[in-house]
Amino acid sequence: MNKIALGTAQFGIDYGINNKRGKIPKKEVYDILNKAKEFEIDTIDTAYDYGESEKVIGSFLKITNYKFKIISKLPGCKNNEVKKIFESSLNNLGLSMIYGYLIHSFESYKKDKRIWKEIEKLKKDGKIEKIGFSLYYPQELKYLFEKKVDIDMIQIPYSIFDQRFNTFLIELKQRNIEVYTRSVFLQGLVFKKLDELDQRFLKIKSKISFLFNLSKELNLPISIICLGFVLLNNDVDKVIIGVDRKKNLIENILQLNYISSIIPFYGKLKELKEDDENILLPMNWK
Repeated sequence: MNKIALGTAQFGIDYGINNKRGKIPKKEVYDILNKAKEFEIDTIDTAYDYGESEKVIGSFLKITNYKFKIISKLPGCKNNEVKKIFESSLNNLGLSMIYGYLIHSFESYKKDKRIWKEIEKLKKDGKIEKIGFSLYYPQELKYLFEKKVDIDMIQIPYSIFDQRFNTFLIELKQRNIEVYTRSVFLQGLVFKKLDELDQRFLKIKSKISFLFNLSKELNLPISIICLGFVLLNNDVDKVIIGVDRKKNLIENILQLNYISSIIPFYGKLKELKEDDENILLPMNWK
């Protein structure tokens, strides 16, 4: 299950348009992490901005002594705050170093390039193995390429609907940059019942309807169709998925055995791409 990474926003905050539970209780977080280890998921994605997420993960690691590749993210800040925030994340996680560290706010980086220099120092000091950015827009990645920023990993939204970064995937692979994708379920939008869709999403109602119909035809959950679409892309290294309970994780992983069923429909799924960023980016929903 090495291509799956576990997203942990719901471990620390209320997250997701289809999330009716809110933040997951600590005991259930432990159950999910234990099951992830059992399924040989080796990478956990978190962030300083995910509320108590880092602390909950850290307490679990302390109890179990499990080893995961941890990726965290730096929030918007000033360059002289980088080290303090990073050390806070390390302290929360109970670790002396982490696998990956990403800039979470591209705008703060553009305003002050010294932020990146501070992260490079932390990598040089052996506290981070790989550094990079968590991006929202293709033009941000284009900017990094143009400025010749030496990145090791990148995290981008990528799904059946959101294929905006498609043209960059091959180049990222050629540059030996690890590609992590998120928002495969568009924060749960793909699971919304058609009669529950907000007015702003009516534009893609027919596309969501297609997914529902394909789900019935293949007798597979929509989650597996969405997940399989991204997993089948050989230029993607890891697909980050969030779950709201252990059962949800088990269902997703076990259903991966049936991903081959969607291969005949892959071309049709690619045609469902959407360009409207007011729909694709949850930050624009409010």
